[in-house]
This record gives sequence, structure tokens and C-alpha cells, in this order.
Amino acid sequence: MKKTVFGCLGAAVVAFALQCTMADAQAGFFNRCDPCVPAGWGPCDAVQCDPCAPIGCFDGCLPNGRNGGGGFFLHGHMEAGFFANSHGNRSTYWLANNVSDNPYFTYPVRGADPWSGNTNLLQNNRLTGGQMNQVYLSMGRAVDGRRGLDIGGTIDFAWGSDVYKVQSRGLEFDTGRMGESSADWWAGRGRWGSGDYFSAFPQAFVEVAFDRWNVKGGKFYLPFGSTSFKSTDNFFYSWAPTKMITPTTGGGVLTTYTVNNRLSVISGWTNGLDQFGETSKDNAIIGGFDFSPSSRFNLRYTFAVGRNTYEPHMWDADDDRLQYFVNSLVTTVRLTNRLTLVSDWTYNQTRAKYDGEYVEGIYDYGFNNELIFQANSRWAFGTRFGMLRPDWWEGQGADRRNQEWYTVSLGANWTPNQWLTVKPEVRYDWFSGKRGADNLTPFNGRTNSYQTSGGLSAVVSF
Repeated sequence: MKKTVFGCLGAAVVAFALQCTMADAQAGFFNRCDPCVPAGWGPCDAVQCDPCAPIGCFDGCLPNGRNGGGGFFLHGHMEAGFFANSHGNRSTYWLANNVSDNPYFTYPVRGADPWSGNTNLLQNNRLTGGQMNQVYLSMGRAVDGRRGLDIGGTIDFAWGSDVYKVQSRGLEFDTGRMGESSADWWAGRGRWGSGDYFSAFPQAFVEVAFDRWNVKGGKFYLPFGSTSFKSTDNFFYSWAPTKMITPTTGGGVLTTYTVNNRLSVISGWTNGLDQFGETSKDNAIIGGFDFSPSSRFNLRYTFAVGRNTYEPHMWDADDDRLQYFVNSLVTTVRLTNRLTLVSDWTYNQTRAKYDGEYVEGIYDYGFNNELIFQANSRWAFGTRFGMLRPDWWEGQGADRRNQEWYTVSLGANWTPNQWLTVKPEVRYDWFSGKRGADNLTPFNGRTNSYQTSGGLSAVVSF
């Protein structure tokens, strides 16, 4: 035991001396937990890793960066910035009872126009000018089951323009029946917050660990895709298009069994996706694995199969039940000590029920690739290329299955110290394929098939 401890400590000192002083970059790209293999699953979900920790040491990645196990923690971050587009458009809002030019809704709405400004970029969608994206606070007690039964939990609170993405039906808002749910979703009626800014509990769960088992019960992040909600876990300021078709949170039970230092198995149940206690009729089964065959390669696959009764989508169905299958495959490859490639592929199949039978559906899929070069302890540079084949733009008819949305980003992270990261980014999006009968496109008020955008954010960790 002593030899193992001193071996890890010695390896850490050598790695620190030969590689970098990367503890200063804690708020940057390596908060993805690369190159550590976390003891449990998560894009840094209640886990913080020292990027200079020796690869292969089990203690290289412990809850909350502690060298000895679980314990109480309190930390957070803030992100603020601006993101402008080449069309010079701000995200606009529909007025109640003024929807004559809107081909999608036949009922009064008041909310952000999904075809204006930066709305289609998901993050930074509320204002072209400055905004507070996230004020995030996390507190609780981390667990470490290697020393026996350990009980803890986490409560996260968030406020900002991004936070609508982690609001759950049944907790932060109540959608009601189909036909009203879409109006409530766009208008924000019943939500915590309105207009540009919202609030939510992204996570609120009890956690139990024993030996190789870890069990969470409550509301938690779901293990899909490579883009996290938390800005401290992402290299780029804006989100990838595949974030549109991946669920973010769930309410239920999530279990991780650590087979060994290389393999973890994920399973669980949630009360639907992106909802918490909305109705007892909804169920989703979660499954997957996290596998690191070597210190330079990681593979994570996850899937969800289930049903949501109340879904804020664009169907005018007589029956409000939706059946879905979502899965994602994420690979992380350390090409060199400074160069890392992260890729994800996501597929989402959702079918609506008409007259007692599931007949109508959408079949979305996309990929995202991010290549990151860590120049030194203060500067990192990256490029991103992604594609989304969206199957839910109404008015396109059969042509909607021949449309693709591409995006390319160039960005950097400047981390002058361990509490500040500045993220400049330039992004270009374009739409390829037939426009359909209504001649609709996703940019500039449905008139342009391309958009150049860019901005800058500052992330302060505490």
C-alpha cells in the first residue's frame, strides 16, 4: 500500500515537472477530466481532475479533486459574454395574438423567435448583445465508496440565459396538455423566469457509494453527447448543433458500476427525459458504458428508450404520447500530449401517437468533432466541425429528410490563472438541401441559408 501511494506521488511530481503546471488551467479544456479516468461517469459531474495527475493511478481522479475521498464542497462559476451575427439581427420575440406570419402555431404565443438572431445556436440565443449566460453554484458532499459505505449528495442552482436548457417539466415549469405545451414552452408561462433569464436546479440528488457501486437518486445530468451544459466543461463558448437532439437532465435513479480502472457500466431509470415528476405514466431506461482501453483513448456509449406524455414539440396531435430512442457515442483520443480529438455521434428517433398508433416520427442525427491543441499552461486553440440532420422543420414536407445543417468554429482559451478563462470564438453555419414548399431556412428570419457569428466570453470559477 505504501509503495503504491509513494509510487503515485512520485509519478505526479515527475509529470508535473516534465509536462506543465496545468493546475492553472483548471477552468479550461481539461475540466473534461482528460486525461484522468474518473472513478465514476461524468463530464466532470461532481468530479474535478488534476490534468497533471499520473495516468494509470486510480487516485488520479477523485471526487472534487480530493486526495483521499469524499467530503463537503462548495464551488461555482459565472460566464458572461456577447455573440453577434453577420445579419445584424437580435433575437426577436413574438407578441401574444400576433402569429399571422407564423406557419407553425395556431394559438397565441410569446417567446423567442427560433429563426431570428442567434436563437438557432442554442447558447447565446437570447441576445446578440451582452448577456449573463450562467451563474452556477454547486454544493454538497462527494462520496468515495472504496473505504466502505459512503452517503452524500449534490444540489446545483443556476441562473442565466442558458438555463432554460436544464429546466425540467414538472419542476421548473408545468407544460399541461399537448396543444398547450408548445405555447407554454415558447412563451415561458409557468417557468421559473421569463424573457432572457431563467433559473433552475440542474441537479438535486442523493448519492450512495459502496465499493465499486455508485447510485444517484433525484435530478441529475444525463450522460449523452460531448457538449456539457456547464461552461467550465466546454472548450467553445457556443454549443454544438447536436446539443439540440440530446436530452440534458433526468429525474430518477442512475447507477454506475466500476468494473475496473478501464471500464464502467451505466444503467438507470428516469421519469421521462428532461422532466421531473411530471406524470407517473412516463418511463425511460438508461444504459451504456465508459471504456478506456488505454490511457490515450476513451469510448462512451449511452442510450435511452422510453416515453414522454407531455412533450413541448411542434405536433398538433390528438394524442400527446411520444415514444423515443436516443443514443450517443463519444470518443476521446489523445493524439499527442498536447493534441486531443473529441468526437460524438448522436441519433434521436421520436414518434408521435395518432389514433392509438405510433405512426409519425422524426429521425434526427448528427456528429460533432473538436480538435484541441494545448499550446502551454495558459493558451489552448481549437477547431470544431459538426453536422445536424434535423427532421423537425415544419413546412418542409418530404424535403425535410434531405436537409443538413453544418457548422465550423475556430476558438481559443486563455487561462491567465486558475479562476479565469477567456473564450473567443468565430463560427460559420450553413444549411444544405431542399428548402421545401415554404422555402424556409434556419437563419435571418427564415430567409438565409448561412450565418457567420462570433463573440467572447469570460468564465470565472470560484
